Amino acid sequence: MKMNYTPSEQQRLAEANINAAFDYLEELMDRPEKISSIPDGAIVIPSTGDKWVDEQNGVIAQYWSEREQRPIHRTEYQFLH
Repeated sequence: MKMNYTPSEQQRLAEANINAAFDYLEELMDRPEKISSIPDGAIVIPSTGDKWVDEQNGVIAQYWSEREQRPIHRTEYQFLH
């Protein structure tokens, strides 16, 4: 797993994930019934709308899922920014 991202890649990952996380949290506040679809203890991967970031998130989530024996939950929410 690649973990030696350049500073610009780190910034790209951070910005996209922070924005997607806040958007997804807003979505859950607007539609709390969606919370029940998230498995307990899951690693949640919100869609960022950035293909590269989404791919990196998948690789990172897979690593932690295997390491910690936790399920992965990919959101259906589409990032709006």
